[in-house]
Amino acid sequence: MTKYLYGASVQGIQQFIFQTNELKDFVGASELVEFICTRLFKEVVGKGWTEANQIISAAGNVKYIFEKKDECENVVRNFPRKVMTEAPGITISQAVVELKEDFTQSINEKEKKLRSQRNKPCKSITTGRLGVQRSSQTGLPITELNKEKRYDASTYAKRKHNDLISLCKKSFGSQVALDKTSIPFDVEKITGKNDWIAIIHADGNGLGQVVQKIGHHIDDFKRFSKELNRATIAAANDAFQKVSPENGWKDAIPIRPIVLGGDDMTVIIRGELAIEYVTEFMHKFEKYSSEGELKSILEKAGMKRLTACAGVAFIKSSYPFYYGYALAEQLCKYAKKETVTGTSSLMFHKVQDSFIKDYEDIKLRELKTINGNSLCFGPYYLNEREGKEGYYTIEKLNALSMQLIEDKNEGMKTGIRQWLTLMHEDEAKADQRLKRLKTLNGNKDSISIVDALTKGRKITENEMAFPAYDVLSYLTIKNQQTKEDAQ
Repeated sequence: MTKYLYGASVQGIQQFIFQTNELKDFVGASELVEFICTRLFKEVVGKGWTEANQIISAAGNVKYIFEKKDECENVVRNFPRKVMTEAPGITISQAVVELKEDFTQSINEKEKKLRSQRNKPCKSITTGRLGVQRSSQTGLPITELNKEKRYDASTYAKRKHNDLISLCKKSFGSQVALDKTSIPFDVEKITGKNDWIAIIHADGNGLGQVVQKIGHHIDDFKRFSKELNRATIAAANDAFQKVSPENGWKDAIPIRPIVLGGDDMTVIIRGELAIEYVTEFMHKFEKYSSEGELKSILEKAGMKRLTACAGVAFIKSSYPFYYGYALAEQLCKYAKKETVTGTSSLMFHKVQDSFIKDYEDIKLRELKTINGNSLCFGPYYLNEREGKEGYYTIEKLNALSMQLIEDKNEGMKTGIRQWLTLMHEDEAKADQRLKRLKTLNGNKDSISIVDALTKGRKITENEMAFPAYDVLSYLTIKNQQTKEDAQ
């Protein structure tokens, strides 16, 4: 009997989530995406739904096996309509292929069809006609009135779901007691005393290659998808515990998960917690993928464990979150591109400018010296032995920033800032300032810190990269909170 592999992918997730700059809308939107892939899909399938036929339902993706053609056709007809009704502004791409004996072949064929569907224009039901009243935040037509407040259909749907905490429960762990007072619905609840906020985006490395090696049999693919999802969620749970106070959070938890599932993790978090959080996430993602059932699956692919890369965008709370997320995603891709295969690393950037186009533009406008050298030093590796020569680990980045926080190194910090300024103006004068800095801080430990901040790594025949800018940027994020807590 012919079986059918069904695949659905939510389009425009990031645009939907970050359509406004209101945290309560992010929350509702992310909960809606989670709802679409889980409960709504199950509802549309109906009584015929079985867990055994579910391949994956997470992070905006659905894969499901249908044993009856008419049931599959029913979902293809009705699921998009239900999605657009429940979450105006979201559309989905769908693809169906006959299930072949070689499951990898079926997956590849399905993905090819999905890509084709994504490229087709889809008419939005939220556009509206000319002359109608529109939301000042989204530009979409006003369609709902609630407690004398006017909403467009998309924002209204998000607000109806922003009291849900299912994604937080999944991200923080079932042992964490949650209620509506412990979860932030306003950005101010996340930032606290420090106005810096971070958007983290992380995902696994080389997952496509793994699937091609181990996914020939449907049962192996299902096991891999299930265990991968479990490892990602467990890593997020541990990352949450890592940054949490011993006795729990007294006020609202300064973390809001946006996407979690498969190998994807996106979270909004208080600035000074971000690097510690994502470092623990990557550590535990590697750990959980190297043990238990996932270990035995990966051994078939000739691998010992999975790794991940991450991008961290530090922004002010007033900065458009959509651009912050786009930057985090670009930084993650940059880390993957520059990282040794099979290793975990991260890239980060603290947004200083009100205008950003993309990270390559930032590198040219902000991170190039007068002589064409670079102040972009990353990526920063999770493990020292696995990094490229001349690159720093995340641990070393953190250690250098903490050394500069010490009062005795205040003059050194000022000198490094002056050196960075001169690198944009006159590198010969910058060299002179550096020599004077080493003379003024003549002890061995101080010179060692200065060298660690200003010693370049060769990136081309004529260009060097320096770590000082990154360290001082990260210091700004850490130091603001440190000083305020000391008062």
